[in-house]
Amino acid sequence: MSKKLKAIVVGAGWSAEGHTKAFQHYGVEVLVICARKPDIVQKVADGLGVQEASTDWQESLLRHKPDIVALTTPAVLRTEVIALAVELGCHIISEKPLARTAAEAEHIYNLIKDTGLKHGFAATHLYDPSVAYVRELLTQQHIIGELTAVDIGYSRRISSATPSKTVKPWNWMSSLAHGGGALNNGLTHRLGMLERMTGMKVVSAVGEAKTAIRKAPVVPEIRDFREWRRKEITHEEASKLEWRVCDAEWDYSAFFKLAPSDTGESENTILVTMRTNPGVPMHSPTGGWYFYGTHGTLVGRGGHILSPITNHISETSEELPVPETLTDALPRIGDDIQNKWVALVRDFLADIENRPHDPYLTFQDGWRYQIAIDAIRASSGWTEIPT
Repeated sequence: MSKKLKAIVVGAGWSAEGHTKAFQHYGVEVLVICARKPDIVQKVADGLGVQEASTDWQESLLRHKPDIVALTTPAVLRTEVIALAVELGCHIISEKPLARTAAEAEHIYNLIKDTGLKHGFAATHLYDPSVAYVRELLTQQHIIGELTAVDIGYSRRISSATPSKTVKPWNWMSSLAHGGGALNNGLTHRLGMLERMTGMKVVSAVGEAKTAIRKAPVVPEIRDFREWRRKEITHEEASKLEWRVCDAEWDYSAFFKLAPSDTGESENTILVTMRTNPGVPMHSPTGGWYFYGTHGTLVGRGGHILSPITNHISETSEELPVPETLTDALPRIGDDIQNKWVALVRDFLADIENRPHDPYLTFQDGWRYQIAIDAIRASSGWTEIPT
């Protein structure tokens, strides 16, 4: 690096840890971690070897004027942080979703798009080696000929795996006002994966969303999403607690149209179906991705990691292991989720320093995906998405 870049991370949860470790891996100095609770942010900063913990993100940005700001809070806190970071000339990475609505996301994108500043959108499961392999099979080897349709289905592990004798507590994922819901936090990943694997762009969307859980008990604040995933309370315990409204969806069904990225929508669009539990086909408990072509069908089982990948031609099928070269291309400093944050930061830093890099998602993609999310929630007919 020509100079040692400096960063500030806003947020103190799982993704804050992920971004901080990724920056540190590439020699970026993380100056401050910012969050609301002084005891929590101090503990997180100490655990990550960051010298300063702050409960005032505005003061920290103004005092340090970092090269990079990583925004890892729920979407309720986006616009004001990004506005100040842009004013200070900071490059920005934001967790998904970019905003709570498409209008907010467009405003955020407009704040930065003509500034020359780099902006990364952290829907990172597209960095999985299986995604890279499917892209190679579809767009380079043309293993199934011309792509004609795509079906995607997956199981809702969190809600469907919850035993009937327990309930899940309320957290920010339960609230649309905080940027929660399956669309904000799952569809963003899958659209990134879909566009990466096909080399095409989503140009329109339609669908519907369903809110399965109407209320949930409130327990002392759970700041880290990993803690919430493990947390279960009995009905007896829950009966003694305050209950809060849940308005974020857990299920959705949607259709998308894909078009070549260099042409936008045309008469040759490809139809994509996507739905949550039980997945497609019905006998697959983990769901999967089904790519239909003129010469066969490519199937990847699973949601974010496609395994196994099989090629089906007539009555025959062949399992296709992911090549080691693609597996080795993913940085390895932690678990799969951590490594994907590292991959995004690798490409983001290379772009800042004008070095060769692979494409990564930007705030434009965050805005585009939010248009699709709003369309599905509104269930108001086909909605065009800019490319």
